[in-house]
Formats: sequence, C-alpha cells, structure tokens
Amino acid sequence: MTVRHPVIAISGVPGAGKSRASGVLARHLGAAYLPFDDFEVLTELAPATVLEWLAAGAPVAAMYDPALDTLLDDLSRQGPVVFETPMGRMAPAHAPLITCAIWLEVDRDVALCRKLDVALAEENWSSAAEMAEWMGGYLNAYQSLVRPCLDLQAAGARALADHLIDGMQPPAAVDARLAQIAQGLVAR
Repeated sequence: MTVRHPVIAISGVPGAGKSRASGVLARHLGAAYLPFDDFEVLTELAPATVLEWLAAGAPVAAMYDPALDTLLDDLSRQGPVVFETPMGRMAPAHAPLITCAIWLEVDRDVALCRKLDVALAEENWSSAAEMAEWMGGYLNAYQSLVRPCLDLQAAGARALADHLIDGMQPPAAVDARLAQIAQGLVAR
C-alpha cells in the first residue's frame, strides 16, 4: 500500500490571501503546490447557468474538473501537498485526502477590495474598455450571483476547517501561523 503524505488545504473567500499564503507555505515545506483555480470551471459558465447551479443546491463537484481529484491523490502519494482551494473539504471526492483544512477569515469588504486590486492590474487587460466591461459585469452580478456563492463557500468550508486563521493580520503573521500548524503535520 502506498503511503499518502499530508495534504494541507488553505481556503477562504476570494481576496483572503490563499494564493500568497499557499505559495509561501509550499516553498517553506518543500511541498507540491496545487491551485484549485487551474481546475475550476464554474466561472466559465454563463451567469444564468450559475444561478441554475445555485438553485439545484450548488453541487460542489460541478465546480471543477474531476481530474483535480486524481491529481491530488497522485501528488499526495509523492510528498506533502499545499492545496489552495476555496472549498476546503466541501468536495466529497477530495475531502478524504485532506489532512488539515485551514480557513483564512477576512472581512468581506476587505476581501472584495483585495480581489478587485488584483483583478484590475493593468497587465490583465488589453484595454481600459475591456477592464471596465469586466468590472461592470462583476459588480452588477455581485449581489445576485457572486455574494450567494461566497456565502455558500464561507458557510461550508469554514465549518469544515480544522483551523481558522485571522487573514486580516499582516502576511508574515499569517505565514507564521500556517508554518506552526504545518510543522506538526509534515516531517522535515
């Protein structure tokens, strides 16, 4: 039987600092880094389809390419994994692979500002018109579509987390707390 190594899942709403914190922790541990966004399919769907998904009970497995579960399993057999995922243990297929789920708690307004700051970086857009169109669409859909998805995510992933970390702290404090938690899971 192949030994599985620890999988540390870091979750939080968009703008919580998952990407930055997961990358730092993976480098610190010498672990594989697996970002959920590489497998996420929900944001590629039309808003009406996402509303239908919400109305159908928001099945988490429909949010991502199932190849993610296979890759997570494979990586965990090779060494420790830091898994950046908005859903934590909410996805039934990869929940059993997660050794430790951590939720980064961040004020929603601050998270929204952080998300927009990253999304609106000049290098992400070919023109100001393209950026303005995306911004208008995102803000128009925020109350009816984005916020319900965030509420679902926060209620589910936060409740299933082993640790809650105050993501409003300076990044170095978040990194130190993550390293402290991971220390007991990953032998160096």
